[in-house]
Order: sequence, then structure tokens, then C-alpha cells
Amino acid sequence: MKTNLILTFLLTTLLCFGQKEHLEPAKNLNQDEGTLKEYYDKVFPFLYSGFSQKPYARYTSMPSFSSEYAFSVEKDDEKCYIISNKLSENYWYAKDRKSVKINTRKTEINNDLYLKIGELFELLTEQTKEKERKYEKGPNGEMYEIIEIGADGTTYLFANTDNKGEIREGTTWSPHPSSKPMLSRLVKICDDLCSLEIEKNISQANTLKEIEILISDLKK
Repeated sequence: MKTNLILTFLLTTLLCFGQKEHLEPAKNLNQDEGTLKEYYDKVFPFLYSGFSQKPYARYTSMPSFSSEYAFSVEKDDEKCYIISNKLSENYWYAKDRKSVKINTRKTEINNDLYLKIGELFELLTEQTKEKERKYEKGPNGEMYEIIEIGADGTTYLFANTDNKGEIREGTTWSPHPSSKPMLSRLVKICDDLCSLEIEKNISQANTLKEIEILISDLKK
């Protein structure tokens, strides 16, 4: 009797988190070695310049080729802000990383939006869990583990700090509207928050409503 072998298929498809959409623990990024680890070790401190060490709500977008960007929701002297940082070019492909600059914007937001963003990020990190392992039977009866990865795309990170002062972080990869509608809505909301007061069709009031609806859907 043959022993079942667990083999790995690398599929260039979107990540799948099961029936209920959720983020995957971002700690998996720390398992990378070599050049990729060196990139993470350098890009995160640089990209988070001016951000609180203990994030209330922090969003990071890391495209394969275009510039990395992030925001942190902050409170100072009873005023609430979104501080957005965007690199002048993709840090990974920069010929001279010392020449990469940060473009920073600081946008004041109202307290209602501040609180709802915090509620959303708290819910996201609470629901974060490992993705379900999937198996498929091969032509000879062997069991193959299906590991779904993306080729070129964007990695998204979402972080907050819990009541114990521990930073919690979840991640997803290039959610597609047809396969992961709620995560796609999440990414759109966060990108809209980066663009407040830049894009005329993006307002704090409308973004607040979108967050409230998403929170309600994530709780179902």
C-alpha cells in the first residue's frame, strides 16, 4: 500500500480564506529569509516614518511594481488625523534606495470617523486566522495539498494594538471583487482614506457610511 504523499502545487490564483472572509496572520511574513527579509526589515521602518509605534489603525499597501504606501490613524491634542506616507518609487526595485523619498500628508478627520476606523481594524484583527488547508486527490490516489499563491499583485497589511499593548496584524493579497467582495471593499475603503481631500468624490461622510456597512457585514 502506497503511503499518501502531501505535495505542494503552486497556483497563481487569489488567496482563498474559506467561506467566511478573513485576514491571514501577518507573522507569516517574518518567516521569509534572505533578500526578502532584508527588504521587509528596511522598508517597514522607512515607510512608517512619523507613525506611532503602537498603531491605533495602520494600513499598508505593498504593490509588486508601483510605490509602497501606508497610513496611520493618529490622535493629538484632541484632534484626529490620518498620516499617509507614499514612497517616491518602488523600494524593492530602486537602484539606489537612499534616493527613495517619502511623500507625507496629514489630514484631519472627525471623531466619528476616527472611532469607526478603530472599530473596523479591531474587528479585522480579532477575526484574523490561518487560512484553511485544502487537499485534492491525484490520479493515483495520492493526496496533494493545494497552496494558493499570487504571482504579481499587492500585499495588504492591517494592524492595531490590543488592550494588552500587543500589536496585532493581518494580511491579504490582491483581493478580487468576484471572489472576496468584503476584503475588496476593505481595501477600497482604506485607499479612499489615503485619498481624503484629494479626490473630490471621496468624503469623510460617505467613507464613514461604507465603514459602518462593512462592519455590519463582517459581523454576520
